[in-house]
Amino acid sequence: MAKTILKNTVQESVVKITGVGTETIGIATDVLADSQALSGATQTVNIVAMRYSGLATSVITVTRNSVVVSSFSAEGEGTINFMGEGYIESTGNTSDLVVAISGANAQLYLTLRKASGYAPKVENATYGAYDDPTRIGASTTISGSPDKV
Repeated sequence: MAKTILKNTVQESVVKITGVGTETIGIATDVLADSQALSGATQTVNIVAMRYSGLATSVITVTRNSVVVSSFSAEGEGTINFMGEGYIESTGNTSDLVVAISGANAQLYLTLRKASGYAPKVENATYGAYDDPTRIGASTTISGSPDKV
């Protein structure tokens, strides 16, 4: 199995899972962008779309907190676009995602939307010249900074 983070922004992540086996996508680690930190609130991540392809007999199962979110034959290719249907998949959205691929090699691309629990490190509108993009809050090393002690 292989897990690749293809896109990771403040609001959205795209994760590719490929092979045969089981892989976990950690919502506090894998989808945390370099430009954000955990906010202290519970991380909440919804599935907005899944694109898949696979060989004959391949089956993909996505679970969260031991609850099956989706299970399908991945033979050929297809897309499940929850947003296109007017909703999102939020089952167990505060738990990590576990992707199991069995039977034969398959690929799954998950588009994930971060709903809460993440805070941006870039806060120019709040701190201006005192912003420290490596952390949440103002710089602690610049004279006059509101967070300097």
